[in-house]
Amino acid sequence: MSRIELVIFDFDGTLVDTAPDIVRATNNYLTSKGFEPLSEARIRSEIGMGLKRLLTDIYPDKNLSEKKQTEIYTQFTESYEKEFLKTPVLYDGAEEFLHSWDRSIAIVSNKRSRFITPILEQLNILHLPWVDIVGGDTLPKMKPHPEPFLRAMHRAGVTPEQTLIVGDGIPDVEGAKNVGSLCAAVEFGYTPSDFLMQLGAWKTLRSFNDLKGLIASIT
Repeated sequence: MSRIELVIFDFDGTLVDTAPDIVRATNNYLTSKGFEPLSEARIRSEIGMGLKRLLTDIYPDKNLSEKKQTEIYTQFTESYEKEFLKTPVLYDGAEEFLHSWDRSIAIVSNKRSRFITPILEQLNILHLPWVDIVGGDTLPKMKPHPEPFLRAMHRAGVTPEQTLIVGDGIPDVEGAKNVGSLCAAVEFGYTPSDFLMQLGAWKTLRSFNDLKGLIASIT
């Protein structure tokens, strides 16, 4: 195995705990439409796959038009815009790793870029030397499609074998498999790490304090 030169991070549930803001925004939207609020656990479990599916699933009509689905997600987004900067926090050890890692770092997320950048700025890590920050609206394809990962690798000048993908969701594990990289599944994210291991994640990551040691075990 080649030495790891690039670490690609997922965003929600991996680098940053954004769930409290997403939960509030989701339930604010649901109650505004006359639906009962959902549990935090239910909403958290859907974050990695995209909330659009969750929001449309609660409608009695299961054959919603594409136009209606877009309308629903647009209205949710308006709700999230009021909440997304209230309580995001970096996970323990993330800031220390990012500041001490002397090789390349990137973000590949299915979250819209317009939300990622302000959160990074608020958390005072936007200035770090990210080789790429890819949101769900940056390219025509989102993860688990290879395109977002390959773009970050191209900008870093590395191969898939030199890349470790760190994430908490199915798109991270499947995306890593699609490009031929290893994926470390965080234990503190929104999808159970044992499930991600069953899908093909390489290892689990208990804390960012353990990430350098995990990487050293590869090389």
